[in-house]
Amino acid sequence: MQKPHTATSAQNTLIMRQKKVLIDLTVLRHPFCGLGQIALNYGRWFQQHAPDLADEFHFTLLVPKNYMGKFGNHVSYIKRNDLRRQFPLLMPRFDVWHAINQMSAFRPWSRTTRYIITIHDVNFIHEKADAKQRKYRRRLQRRCDRASEFCFISQFAMDDTRRVLDLGGKPARVIYNGVEDLTIGDQARPQNLPEGPFFLALGEVKAKKNLHTLLPMMDRLKDHRLVIAGNDAGHYADQLRASLPQHPNISMLGLVSNQERRWLYAHCQALLFPSTAEGFGLPIIEAMQWGKPVFCSTFTSIPEIGGPHAHYFTDFDPDAMARLVSQGLRDFTPQKAEQEQAYAATFSYERHLAQYIELYRER
Repeated sequence: MQKPHTATSAQNTLIMRQKKVLIDLTVLRHPFCGLGQIALNYGRWFQQHAPDLADEFHFTLLVPKNYMGKFGNHVSYIKRNDLRRQFPLLMPRFDVWHAINQMSAFRPWSRTTRYIITIHDVNFIHEKADAKQRKYRRRLQRRCDRASEFCFISQFAMDDTRRVLDLGGKPARVIYNGVEDLTIGDQARPQNLPEGPFFLALGEVKAKKNLHTLLPMMDRLKDHRLVIAGNDAGHYADQLRASLPQHPNISMLGLVSNQERRWLYAHCQALLFPSTAEGFGLPIIEAMQWGKPVFCSTFTSIPEIGGPHAHYFTDFDPDAMARLVSQGLRDFTPQKAEQEQAYAATFSYERHLAQYIELYRER
């Protein structure tokens, strides 16, 4: 008769000394938004590196149903469902619980679990009416009250959060976002893209992205084209689209695939990013990976992330904006492109997650 399998003494010792870490990747429900892309890159990183960290950690990923098992066999999985959200006691106990963004409604039940929340922004104070601001603030304050400590994706995000929320004197630090290296991987030219050179504006087409300021600017740059790419559902996008017949050198592509996004960065003349509310601003670093000129606003975190390598709109007067773009293109050199690329490389996921691994090791 065959004996049942039992763990060896060495295996039991390993299990006992491993820290049990949960990584909340529930935002993978929205894989095409910025937070969803960050979560995908987390999953891929743990798929690659979890075996090398097995002496110290056992990682569990909290994911939507369709991502169960997607990131290999060296991590465990818990399926996101509403019962686990409403009744946290249904979850196992962990030593460390990391919510990679502040929006997740999942939380640990044990008060001995280190609960780390990464806060990307409190943009609701810049975007929402007063009543909605109060609602968002109350909800996020409750999560902050439960947290053990905080990470922020920029110094601006930390300072902005402290203006509107009480962090209770808990530990807080800045760990800049990792940015996927988009220079690696397949490319595909969008099928509905007009011929000819173009500027690129990439991201969700929302009011905070301030894209309408680019329309009169492009009237001053009639020899150039502007391509707007990103989720264009909603009232603001509808208004923008309705005005395009008056601006024949502007096109909207809607959602693009990762292959198309790489192609757009590789072939654009410059990135135009006039956003007024960002916790970080991923497209800035993505465009710099390709050594492309970046023209952006001076609002929120943007100057912190763009640093000395970006060009900044000091106001949204279309003549002034057009002059800045024209001058910036003339002054842009191969040396400046190389400096941009070296700067963008400092935002790698290797560096980003190495800092989090050190954080998980603490205590």
